[in-house]
Amino acid sequence: MSQVRQERLEERAEVWRPTRYRGRRAIATWWRPAGQARLAGCATLGALEAALSLEFDPQVVSFTGWPVRLAWADSAEGCVPDFFARLADGRARLLVCQKASERAAGGRGETLRLLEAAGEQAGWEVRVHPGADGTAAAANRRRLCRYRHTRLADADTARVLHRVFARPRPFAEGVAASALPELATTARALHMVWVRELLIDWGAPFVPARSLAWSPRGVR
Repeated sequence: MSQVRQERLEERAEVWRPTRYRGRRAIATWWRPAGQARLAGCATLGALEAALSLEFDPQVVSFTGWPVRLAWADSAEGCVPDFFARLADGRARLLVCQKASERAAGGRGETLRLLEAAGEQAGWEVRVHPGADGTAAAANRRRLCRYRHTRLADADTARVLHRVFARPRPFAEGVAASALPELATTARALHMVWVRELLIDWGAPFVPARSLAWSPRGVR
């Protein structure tokens, strides 16, 4: 494990891919993290939701899917964790998606216990993603993730919007008050919401015409 501790697993290609076949009920797709060339594989809708949660987490610098296979000497089976992430402070995180059977049983499962033991030896933080989330916050993330890309960042627009949203006001009203081109400014403002340069109530459904947005800088 000392050798694995030094590996930059977030830069490695996947060691496994799900088998595609007619009638497969789970999805098999790819997520492209903003600013990364490498894709992260997602074998289920729960994994896609997990990738989105990593993308949204400000601590996560980069991540990839299925970069390592872990096996144990006393077991014929191995495990490929869903995601490996690198955090801003240099720590590593394994994120695994909890199976429906494990959620129903309310248990942690033998595989997770083994992963946690491996993580303790390798210096990895191990977290479990519970699966698809029906909350308003999750729905907002799914809606706004299309605006995550750094190409939408614009310093000049941001300065205007910080001033316009110095106090909470409806999102669409603030964009209109900026007097900047509406379509481009809306996209850039939504990018600012995604990176939390503009704040909203993530626990309530985001409706641009009604939902309040405000700058964390406040009135200056």
